[in-house]
Amino acid sequence: MTSEVTLERVPGGIRILHAPRLACISLEVIAAACGHELQVNGDRITIADQVVYQVTAWQASPPGLTVALIEDRRPKTEGRQ
Repeated sequence: MTSEVTLERVPGGIRILHAPRLACISLEVIAAACGHELQVNGDRITIADQVVYQVTAWQASPPGLTVALIEDRRPKTEGRQ
């Protein structure tokens, strides 16, 4: 079962509120994100230079990428799991 990555817009970018171990990232989110918010490099997706996911599968409905958390660089005071 996957969950959603929860983000909050803050001045100058975004803050990651919830970074589940397994998540689905929609293609709309990937297409709409700025380069400093979301970076795609091969099968890795980095959000706000803080959370790194590896793509594990394609989900057809709703369309998106199933991802697994491989690195969480957020300070422990920022909701890190």
